[in-house]
Amino acid sequence: MKFGKLLLIGATALLTFGANAQGDDKERECKRMRFLAGEEGLNVENYQKATMYLLKAETICGSLDKDNWNRLIGSLRTVINGYTDQKDQDTKKAYIDTLLGAWERQEAAGFYDPAKSDLDRGTMIMQSAAPDVRKADEYFQRGITAAGLKTHESYIIYAYYATYSIYTISEGEEQVGLKKRMIDDYFRYSEMVTKAGMTPQTQETLTTYLDYVVESCEALLPEIPGYITNLPEDKEAAITSIQKMLTLLETKSCADSEEHLSLVNAWLERDPNSLEALTKKLSHMPGTKAIPIIEEIMSKTDDPALKAELQYKKAYAQYKAGQYKAAYASGRACTGEYSSKGMLIAAQSVAATANSCGDSTFERKCNYLYAAQLAEKAGQGGTAAGYKAKGPTSKDCFDQNSPSSVTLTCWGVTVNPCP
Repeated sequence: MKFGKLLLIGATALLTFGANAQGDDKERECKRMRFLAGEEGLNVENYQKATMYLLKAETICGSLDKDNWNRLIGSLRTVINGYTDQKDQDTKKAYIDTLLGAWERQEAAGFYDPAKSDLDRGTMIMQSAAPDVRKADEYFQRGITAAGLKTHESYIIYAYYATYSIYTISEGEEQVGLKKRMIDDYFRYSEMVTKAGMTPQTQETLTTYLDYVVESCEALLPEIPGYITNLPEDKEAAITSIQKMLTLLETKSCADSEEHLSLVNAWLERDPNSLEALTKKLSHMPGTKAIPIIEEIMSKTDDPALKAELQYKKAYAQYKAGQYKAAYASGRACTGEYSSKGMLIAAQSVAATANSCGDSTFERKCNYLYAAQLAEKAGQGGTAAGYKAKGPTSKDCFDQNSPSSVTLTCWGVTVNPCP
């Protein structure tokens, strides 16, 4: 063998030996850092020291295995949670930035578990020195979807605040879309608050943020046409969405708006027999327009108290519309706590038509006597006295030969005008 080849082989062997030696040293140091993280950190609950050694181990080892990634993330979380004093906030934010970087590297290594970390990750982003609210929003949305009703209420508040923060820095179509989303999320989170038994403070906080976006009735109404267009295909889901929006409109004093009525009509399209929807529609119907709705509700309910209330409303609507004969009949048909009010409407209806009912002035005056009788039954003595004063006088009775009875043809009753 030539000398040159011998020299080349010798050099190669030397390089290989050196590389192996360096590799052995690196492996030993990697193991040492991981050992120290456990012995001087985790085992004595010195999580700052454990964090330091695990970060060194990551650098020396090139990465970490699944268990050591979890140890590093857990240590950083524990250290961060220990900084409760305001004067230590800069140090806390530095650790938060370290944790956020660790999560990125853990994810790149394929060991990141969204179900365990997304909500914390979103929270840490919001608490960092320079929050990326859009990235935080992504983690919150994914985390809440995964956790469902097990989501802690603090994450609900942070998630809604993150969306609001994006809304404040957005413009144009993006901001319009975010307003719609905040309305939808408000309903979604409110349902979670109720079902999971969260505190009233969480609901109040959600409402506060929504109020920043939807400050008034006028700010909300333009959203309604699009909201109706995009209702879910599923009937029950659509009705639930409608009910939630109606509640929000009513909270914002929009109950008398056309948009409120549009939502009610959309509800009735899906459930024509809904008494709740019909009752809400009734509030939009002025005068005699209310009567068909009243009659429809009455035909569909077995609740005697509701029927009594609607019977009175029917009589009142007829009386206000000048439909006195109909109001008289409806008023007399009132029952329960509305019987007296209904009887008064009957009395007022008789009095309102007194001068047009009867063949003579005397007969027309006799209508007031009947109106007085009805008012007495209604417990309205003062009103009854006023009606009696308009009835036939003693002179009228003398001039008519003091008849013992007069039939009121309009009402089919007989009165005694001259006792």
